[in-house]
Amino acid sequence: MPLPDYEKKQYKVTRTMPGAWYLSNYKYKFNLSRMRIMLRGFKEGKILGVKCRGCNHVSFPPKLICGRCLVMPDQWVTLPDTGSVATGSGSPRTDQETGEIVIDPVILVRQDGADTVWIHNLPENYSFHDVYIGMPIKVHWAEELKGLWSDIEYYDPIEDMGDKINKEELAKK
Repeated sequence: MPLPDYEKKQYKVTRTMPGAWYLSNYKYKFNLSRMRIMLRGFKEGKILGVKCRGCNHVSFPPKLICGRCLVMPDQWVTLPDTGSVATGSGSPRTDQETGEIVIDPVILVRQDGADTVWIHNLPENYSFHDVYIGMPIKVHWAEELKGLWSDIEYYDPIEDMGDKINKEELAKK
């Protein structure tokens, strides 16, 4: 059965507003209280997330309001320094020495024990083509911890035990 011709509906314009919308005209309130606690944890080499007592949702980086139940999370939890790649993308750049275009991987990290993701990167020499969803990774801390976002320099890929188990099962068959 063929589809009928598409008819675009004509809606009556009820209100128009001329003018330009500049984001600098708006004021945003950013609450740093949660970030300060998290960054103090970074200074000690700890990764701190915040847990919602209403639904047990753990956020890292911490959020002011739980995205699930709209309750203010108030329980701090220490998370392990391991995680996995939730998704990834590539960021092209030109190599200064050779002039070739190199693609650096950019990843969304799901920290183990957390329900949220955040954006970070892998080591500079890591190939974009070797990144996959679910790849296990571990935090690479800076040599001197200052309590800043940059204390986590990047995430190091670690051995995928699930891949090893799958190979052993295939060998048995």
